[in-house]
Amino acid sequence: MPRKAWILNLLITLLFLPLPQHLTATSPSLAEQVTIRRDTFGVPHILAKTEEAAAFGFGYAQAEDHCEEIALSYISARGENAKYFRTGIESDFLVKRFDNYGVCQKNFSQLDPLLQKIFRAYAAGINHYVSQHKSELPAWIPAINEIDVLANIHEGSIGAVNAVIRRLQAKYENKPAPPQISRAELLPDEFAADAEEAGSNAFAIGPSRSVSGKAMLLGNPHLNWSSLYWEAHVTVPGKINFFGSTLAGLPVLRAGLNEHLGFVQTNNAPDMADVFALKVDPNNAAQYIFDGKPMPITKREVAVEIKSPDGSLKTEKRTYEYSHLGPIIYRNNGQAFVYKSTQLDSYRHFEGFYRLSKARNLKEWMAVMKMNLLNYSNFTYADAAGNILYFWNAQLPKRVNDGTSYDLDVPAETSKYLWQSLHPVTDFPQLLNPRGGYTQNCNNPPWFPSLRDPLDETKYPAYFERGELGLRPQMALEMLESQPKFSIEDVKRLKFNNKMLLADRVKPDLIKAIKATTNPSEDLQKALTVLEAWDNQAAADSKGTMLFLRFWDTYSAAVKQPFAVAWDKQNPGKTPYGLSDTTQALKALEEAVNWTRKTYGSEAVAWGEINRYRFNGIDLPADGAPGNYGMFRVLRCTPQPDGKRVAGWVGNDKPLAGFGDGWVLAVEFAKPVKAYSILAYGQTTNPNSKHSRDQIELYARHQYKKIWFTEAEIKANLERAYRP
Repeated sequence: MPRKAWILNLLITLLFLPLPQHLTATSPSLAEQVTIRRDTFGVPHILAKTEEAAAFGFGYAQAEDHCEEIALSYISARGENAKYFRTGIESDFLVKRFDNYGVCQKNFSQLDPLLQKIFRAYAAGINHYVSQHKSELPAWIPAINEIDVLANIHEGSIGAVNAVIRRLQAKYENKPAPPQISRAELLPDEFAADAEEAGSNAFAIGPSRSVSGKAMLLGNPHLNWSSLYWEAHVTVPGKINFFGSTLAGLPVLRAGLNEHLGFVQTNNAPDMADVFALKVDPNNAAQYIFDGKPMPITKREVAVEIKSPDGSLKTEKRTYEYSHLGPIIYRNNGQAFVYKSTQLDSYRHFEGFYRLSKARNLKEWMAVMKMNLLNYSNFTYADAAGNILYFWNAQLPKRVNDGTSYDLDVPAETSKYLWQSLHPVTDFPQLLNPRGGYTQNCNNPPWFPSLRDPLDETKYPAYFERGELGLRPQMALEMLESQPKFSIEDVKRLKFNNKMLLADRVKPDLIKAIKATTNPSEDLQKALTVLEAWDNQAAADSKGTMLFLRFWDTYSAAVKQPFAVAWDKQNPGKTPYGLSDTTQALKALEEAVNWTRKTYGSEAVAWGEINRYRFNGIDLPADGAPGNYGMFRVLRCTPQPDGKRVAGWVGNDKPLAGFGDGWVLAVEFAKPVKAYSILAYGQTTNPNSKHSRDQIELYARHQYKKIWFTEAEIKANLERAYRP
């Protein structure tokens, strides 16, 4: 054995020996049972004797990488933003109006006893790190407990309330409001993300379409980069061996692989909430009539502490109304409106993720899904036995299916429309081992996981998810139909495909309209030159991307229906296309030429000259574009004062800028498993660590790092090993 490998083996062995008493952690029984092994990209491979000890190490390692960001999320979940930072008062009142911390405290016992231990140990690991590094960390970072962990998860269930109120105001007061609640407002991971773009890509390829004859899996979520995906590998011999990702502040991994199988999620849009319209008693505004009987409207005072400029705390109080169904969020015309969501009553969501990560085959994995612990998401699955699966999942209430609209408010003078149970997961759309050999989901409704194997939406209630097949999933389907078989290298390459499907669909009409114009202006002639030379890509060196996007944004905002041919479910992968109004399109194009030239100096500016990856001295051209333009390679950079758009660092104490592809996973279930990932912004937000910027150059070159999964791989690529 080479000397270096011998020393590393000895070091790992020594680290598992009991430490002297004066060196033990605050929770010695846990700290002594876990070793954190960081690989050369800083990814922690957590090896523990018990699952509880692994959770302690998981929390400790996560705090090492993102301590302040974790603390901020926990403060928000308590409704204490204003107490610490003088901001976020409305968010604090909303969280406390729904008693987020209190209901989590009351319902924590719903979790499996093992998960209760894991939540406690995870919090203890974070606290242990903070206690060791008080001199380096801000004084405001609070100690946390297991209830905080659950409250941070549960806070997302409250996110849609303000949007619902705006829609009620629009209906009853003629105030402006969005036409529907966006996915961004419904789901906990996408609070700040653009509703058009929030989501993920995923596909699975079965043995019949795989060069190796093995199943393959690809997944990549699209969030604000400030959401902070974080990688880890958790191993407890005989219990769990899972590599994957989660978000900073969450206690278990949510997507990834073990030696037997892998799964990823893409957000779906199930209707898990209703607004119940109670009839206020016309003779007594302090009560309502329900099932023919008067019921009291109760009141509760909610207090939020607010930090004053001098550092002292003042308290602001508000009084809110409640019914037996829950908080009253709006009153109008003798009605009191109550918001209810199955997410509000869901506390075991992350228990579901943890159980899935321990499954060893499809049967065990499906047994977890049938427990109905997970409250939303499309799941894409592949395994070593060659199975692939698309599974639409939700904690979906069984509703009276009598034609009643559940779009906004539902009559609630009686209990007729109140939920009594949830749909079992056997009711949901799913596709196992399809004839076409692949499944995909890019946040599209569940009916087209494959063009060769569509699902029949008429077999499902009208309140199941509906909608068009967007351009991004159509781009995925086009790629998956582009060749008969794929290798893992093909899968890795497809992820970074910069083709813009929207340009394929409308640019021919645009060019035709310019050429049909008598005496076209100089600006139109220049636009024609740029567009004909452009390859419909959003690559860093593409010249034409900016001009086209500016044109489309201007044009589509000016017309009701921008396409000549709308989407047609009889031709789902080829529609929409064409321009409905070429006169308006040419006006928009002339505006785009002038704007692009004025803003960037040329109508033919390179996309990567505008868009940049920036990380502490690194400044690279960026590629990709928002998904609603038909991009599988999703990226949106944030405008900066210097005129550039940036994904990455934009200043000290500022969150990461940028949105879109952050974490990417590609797996082939060969023997041994071949797995690759890339985390664009690195493992940590600590600017003093090389791991805050050591993956961006790979990412910019469309390259991956190998996932080191076996003990031999971990030892061969070990940077350091230590106890918490």
